[in-house]
Amino acid sequence: MVTHGRDRKRRAGRTGKVKLNIKKWHRFKPNPIFSDPRMKQHWDASKSASVNLANMGLSALPNDLNNARKSTTPLNQTESTVVELFDIPESDKPSRRSKFPLDADDEKYIAKCMTKWGDDYSRMFRDIKTNNMQHTETQLRKMGSRFLLLAASQRRLPVPEKVMDLLPGSNETNES
Repeated sequence: MVTHGRDRKRRAGRTGKVKLNIKKWHRFKPNPIFSDPRMKQHWDASKSASVNLANMGLSALPNDLNNARKSTTPLNQTESTVVELFDIPESDKPSRRSKFPLDADDEKYIAKCMTKWGDDYSRMFRDIKTNNMQHTETQLRKMGSRFLLLAASQRRLPVPEKVMDLLPGSNETNES
């Protein structure tokens, strides 16, 4: 076999070159940049980061067990006080997930499966016409229990007749 072209490329140095991505050199700045003026006020550039954090009542190594066993009182209590880092207000608006634990599509899907098979999840699992997403038996069981536990305000579809007796409040209405 003749390999004239390949040898010529190799000798010309066109193959096998490693291209390096040379990054710009940045000077190390030891003092962190703070957006909070209280943190700027309490930070001492002449001390190490762990000493500065300890003066503010924080730990430089939060997962260190030896550090957790020591007293949590900050060093040099007279010099500085503990700085409150975050003031996060509680959200008053409930999330969409807590309002509707089941998607509208999943609700339609499980309602269609329950109208045919009721609460027989093993037969529901084997029926590939109604269970066209091919959910497993445990997935269908979880989806069905979530659907049945929905409150009337959360439910978008009516409950199928075959599973009406499985609703949480249905036993009390039948007995009275």
